[in-house]
Amino acid sequence: MEGDVVTVRKRQNYALHSLTGIILIVLTGVKFNMGSVSQEGLLALGRFAMPFFFIISGYYLFSDDGHSEKALPRKIKHILGIIIIVKLTFLALDVIYYFAGIVTMDYLIKAFVTSEATTMHVWFVYALFLLYIWWFLMIRYNLNIKRISWIASTVVLVLSLFFGVVIRGFGIDDIGGVSTLYINEIIYPFIGIPFFTIGYYLHMYHDEFDKRFGTGTLIALTIIGAVLPFLTSVTIPSSTLYFGSILTSVGLFMLTFRVPENRFRCRATEFIGRSLKPFLYMFFPAVVFFMQNVGLKWLRYNAVAYAAIGAFASILANLLLSYSVYRAIIHFRRPRPTSA
Repeated sequence: MEGDVVTVRKRQNYALHSLTGIILIVLTGVKFNMGSVSQEGLLALGRFAMPFFFIISGYYLFSDDGHSEKALPRKIKHILGIIIIVKLTFLALDVIYYFAGIVTMDYLIKAFVTSEATTMHVWFVYALFLLYIWWFLMIRYNLNIKRISWIASTVVLVLSLFFGVVIRGFGIDDIGGVSTLYINEIIYPFIGIPFFTIGYYLHMYHDEFDKRFGTGTLIALTIIGAVLPFLTSVTIPSSTLYFGSILTSVGLFMLTFRVPENRFRCRATEFIGRSLKPFLYMFFPAVVFFMQNVGLKWLRYNAVAYAAIGAFASILANLLLSYSVYRAIIHFRRPRPTSA
């Protein structure tokens, strides 16, 4: 009827929530067993995960009316708060480990100032913090965002793949006495630039992308992208990014939008990927470190049991810890009843 207000409900991407939750669960289990030579192919396949997370962040920064971009100062403050909480939390844990004789003072200082096994993953949060600032400054000073972001993205991708895959594929393992793998690892923290940019423009040109790439094409590209790193890692191990990683991260992300809203739903993984995501990522190295150095140290004599039980225990502990923190935050955010 004329004058009636029609409310359009925004479609929920439940498939993306579930996929994110599954990736984080698997990441925890793989982290426990990381370092095993037999895991090289699995690790290579999993190199799409970090690009995937950056694509998500970039995708949801874009908005047709600019409201998401205007919220950048709030996003920056939020990420800064997370960084402070993470650093203080891991400092407290490392202090406990120090007095328990598990880590040295050098480890404690390095973990807080730069990174160690328990804090290495925080680079993703730092990178996202800097990306938000970079995007905010480009908007603030009316710079050519598209030109600058794509030039920077191209440079990072070319350098990462060149030093990590191409020249190592030709047997060149060092340049001027510096390991090409080491150069590749230095470049790796900057991969947030191209994949954040890809996510942003995937959203801006979502309709055009859908017209050009059918679901069958995306599935094929995703499968090819998953197989290529697995095969490449046989001759070029330990690279931080493979050509296939790009295809898999983009393909999987866009495929989640092709899944009907109420098809193949799993409430548990949706909840994990939607509500527990930051906590699972925040705590997974700490949980793994505890299991390896305290909780399951006694089981190391049995390699098979240690690997299997350790992965399962780490996943379960991470889920329980993340859910507890989530519930605590919900509790303290709940408005308190006022007395009459």
